[in-house]
Amino acid sequence: MRSRSEAEQQYWDALERLISGKTEVVDTRSTRFKFTKDAIGREAGRGKGYVRYERYPLLCDAIEKAEAARKRSGFEAPSAADKIKKQKELKNKARDEYNQLKKEYDLLMTEYLNVVRRNFELETGLIDDDKFKPFRMVNKI
Repeated sequence: MRSRSEAEQQYWDALERLISGKTEVVDTRSTRFKFTKDAIGREAGRGKGYVRYERYPLLCDAIEKAEAARKRSGFEAPSAADKIKKQKELKNKARDEYNQLKKEYDLLMTEYLNVVRRNFELETGLIDDDKFKPFRMVNKI
């Protein structure tokens, strides 16, 4: 068995990180994620096209096996109908939250207007009293 070069070892380490999900560059949680030679190259800190079957046949075989295992695990990108359903759920949730906040806002505004009205009634009632002299503070800035 021949020893691996430093670059090849970086690719193998990148493949292991992708398989374990402890990546540094590539997002494995994305719905579009696939095990590809380019994904391995990006995770290893190199550009696209560095991993080729002619250079690293064992690595390319391992990448294909990892992709096949990912497909067998059943994780596939959601269909268009699933995406629409999820968007509708999000829209309904946002609408419900909006309606709840609107109700709370209306209650608070009602309470605020009642306080303003009560304050006005108290002020006008006191001013009509002959013994009361209103005291106004001058704003000193």
